Amino acid sequence: MGIIKTQSIYNTIIIYIGIGLGFISTIYLYPNVLTPDEYGLTRLLLSVALLFTQFAHMGMNNISIKFFPYFEDKQNQHNGFFFLTLVVPFLGFLLFLGVFFLFSDLILDYYSDKSELFVEYFPFLIPLVLGILYFDVINSYVRARYASVPGSIIGEVVLKTVTILLLILFLFKWLSFYEFMVAFVCSYILKPVLLIVYLYRKGELFLKPKFNFIDTTLFKRMGNYGLFSILGGMANLIVNNIDIIMLGSLSGLANTGIYAIAFYVGSVIEVPKKAIGKIVPTVIAKNLADKDYAEVANIYKSSSINQVIPGALIFIGIWANLENLLAILPAEYSGAGIVILIIGAAKLINMGVGVNGVIILNSEHYRFDLISTIFLVIISILTNYLLIPIYGIAGAALATALSILIYNIIKGVFLWVKFKMQPFTPKILTVVLLSGAVLYASLMVDRIGSVYVDIFIRSFTIAVIYSTGIILFNVSDEVNKIWADIKKKIL
Repeated sequence: MGIIKTQSIYNTIIIYIGIGLGFISTIYLYPNVLTPDEYGLTRLLLSVALLFTQFAHMGMNNISIKFFPYFEDKQNQHNGFFFLTLVVPFLGFLLFLGVFFLFSDLILDYYSDKSELFVEYFPFLIPLVLGILYFDVINSYVRARYASVPGSIIGEVVLKTVTILLLILFLFKWLSFYEFMVAFVCSYILKPVLLIVYLYRKGELFLKPKFNFIDTTLFKRMGNYGLFSILGGMANLIVNNIDIIMLGSLSGLANTGIYAIAFYVGSVIEVPKKAIGKIVPTVIAKNLADKDYAEVANIYKSSSINQVIPGALIFIGIWANLENLLAILPAEYSGAGIVILIIGAAKLINMGVGVNGVIILNSEHYRFDLISTIFLVIISILTNYLLIPIYGIAGAALATALSILIYNIIKGVFLWVKFKMQPFTPKILTVVLLSGAVLYASLMVDRIGSVYVDIFIRSFTIAVIYSTGIILFNVSDEVNKIWADIKKKIL
């Protein structure tokens, strides 16, 4: 648990810096610098690129986490594992190019009616997929070495800083929109380049292959696992991006842009989950390989309570400041409030169930992840198709929330049946009651002063009252240990 705690703290700090940068770009710059159509284009390109990237990985991003321990040997250059990390996804990228050119007319026809700007910038998907692909696989290799921080810095700080600079350049007319889009795509290519520089400086840029290390049994295991992780990951990405993809066709890029900003605000709640998720898969994979199921169960429970505590605080803060937030955004984003709350509630539920998906994917039952996710894809597509035409962006949010809820129920039941594990402790109820009380009290207080003064006072007060309650009720051993360490340093 020590390495999870340490790197989770580092990742949380980095991600919160990223939140600050993301707040500047997403709340202030994107809505005021780009039109909703133009911002919707960037989100749609990213969502489609993520789908293409998933099968282009050829499963290598998940294979790195699960199988690196079998190759790990620095003196022997990790037995050529990094060579596989580079070559296997390149074959997948070639496959992507074939699909891209073969089905381009069909894809463009799907968006030609309400998303003409996407049709114009469709070729930008090729370099965008390449950059995302190699950042994902190289970052998985780096994370497999128990180094999750470099990828966090690049993804959360460097990329968002570059985005802010590009938006400022576009604001002052130093870039045309076309030039902005070229630079936007190049920023994603920069990410894997920086990781390669990191490995070089660490003396671990091992490019020499060692084919004789992989015997037939290991090759089959890696291949089977890779295949199911491709399909499972593809299904998961469809669920997470189908709202943006279908909004672009059914409702247009402008509504896609509005929804994307609302989705971003709601998704801020998941920051602690992302921080833990950068290191915990590596640890769980090792514990499962060692058949240390007691430790896996311990991590499962710990991940639930320690994700809910900060997640609930952020959710309270967003809900309590929703009126202020909508006052900051341009008038055309006024309908984003309901989407923010629905997505926020769904993300909080997703945090409360802990790392259920990580355990399944790294266990011998990883095939179930594919089966359950395919079922979820069907539900997600159907609900989006039915609800978007009726409720617009709120319908997309409802469809996403329903999908997340069903998916986690299925995974939770499976883990209980197979491993007799469940993530909840009675202390979860304490967090729920405390959160409800703090939220109710905050909503009863009228705005104090200007928007920004009210945000500061309201948020600070909520944080102090909530954190005090968490510590006094001893909800989490980890939180209380961190508080004890802080008191020692201060006093």
